[in-house]
Amino acid sequence: MILLGLVWLGAVAGCTSDDPSAVGSGLHDLGFDLVLQPLNTDQDAGFAALTIEDPDIPVSRQEVLYLGEQGGTSSSILVNFDFDDIFNEDFPESLFTAQNIKSVKLSLTKLSFYGTAVVDSSDTTGATGSGVTTIYYSFQLLDAPFDSTAFPGPVPPGPGGELVKGPLDVLYGNEPLIPLYPEDFLDWIAEGGTRGFLISAAAGSDPGLVGFASRDLDSYNELDDVAVGTVVAPNLVVDFESEEINFLLPPVADTSTFDAVAPAPTDPTDGFILRTGLRSYPVLRFDFGGLPTNAYINRAVLTVTNDTTTSFGNFHSLVVSELPVDLYTVPSDTLTLAELADNTYVVTGQTSLDPAFNRLLRFDVTQAVQRMANHVYEGERALVLTAGEDFAPLYDQGSLDPEFYFSQFDFLGFGAPDSLRPHLEITYSLSDSLLAGDGGEGE
Repeated sequence: MILLGLVWLGAVAGCTSDDPSAVGSGLHDLGFDLVLQPLNTDQDAGFAALTIEDPDIPVSRQEVLYLGEQGGTSSSILVNFDFDDIFNEDFPESLFTAQNIKSVKLSLTKLSFYGTAVVDSSDTTGATGSGVTTIYYSFQLLDAPFDSTAFPGPVPPGPGGELVKGPLDVLYGNEPLIPLYPEDFLDWIAEGGTRGFLISAAAGSDPGLVGFASRDLDSYNELDDVAVGTVVAPNLVVDFESEEINFLLPPVADTSTFDAVAPAPTDPTDGFILRTGLRSYPVLRFDFGGLPTNAYINRAVLTVTNDTTTSFGNFHSLVVSELPVDLYTVPSDTLTLAELADNTYVVTGQTSLDPAFNRLLRFDVTQAVQRMANHVYEGERALVLTAGEDFAPLYDQGSLDPEFYFSQFDFLGFGAPDSLRPHLEITYSLSDSLLAGDGGEGE
């Protein structure tokens, strides 16, 4: 295990012939450059990749269902439909016959951020968001209804027979309708009970992780306009020969599988990540042993470089906060969102950052470094990078919490070139020189 700290690269002090300033000190700027470096395993300072869990909103209660694959993470959609007692005064049992059913389709509603996909993958003019141009869908019956507590996890086993009728390459747009066989639907309502179904990205799909509305969606502003009465969650749509109004069967449960989730690196030599959706937040701990004991810290800036070629997702705030080091272990640990909120002290942040565009990110952490370097606290503290959580109200933009969109910032690590690696730059003055008024001269 390689742990990380900050090592002193050098202090520059010299004589100056500058005229005295307004306060009479005539100080020469003293540069103190601290850079995150790999240290020995017995070093006290260290890096951690925190997994943050929110037991109040498990995956099965998230507002968005994810389908596809991107950055080493893949997901299918699971849906349970209840076929008991579906008949009513508006849709009596007599309507549900092979002669009267014109079509049966599965309807999905894509979030507007992901754009309108197009059939021709060479034409990206209709694609926004993650840049995905085409997702083809397959629809399969499971052996049994799914257990919502089992996810993230592997896709449940099933017979494996596809239920899709017709070609898949016509399924584009923000409200795709997957054609099914009416005779299958008649069998389901005849047998009754709750059945589970799997919606997956079929062979030929472009890579990309795309979000669709779930039965728990409350944030309708994230959708394009839909007709009154539309069920935005995955639902079965039955079109009759004898009726102008379609029958809609909503799900009784739905979830993303997240059957493969890219692991957060625990050795940041090659990089580290900040992920929303399934939260993963990096922690950096600093060793200030190289600072002179009489250093007065004027400014401290933390710089990290985001790899825009691999990062993806919607715009997010990024926040830097202080975190007690006795709250977690290195190189990885799991905290609840409540534990994180109760133990952070927000330092600074930036809003509206695009994972695929904003590359060099600089955070003014002067006050935090002053507190930590001067041992203001009884225990040691580190800096944690998070998204705009509720505990950071200045950077909590809008009504969406970070579990809504699955996004990922891939930061370059300590093996990157010097200009791109994580970097903490501290500018300081020597307090003895200040008191002596000698113009900041030093050896």
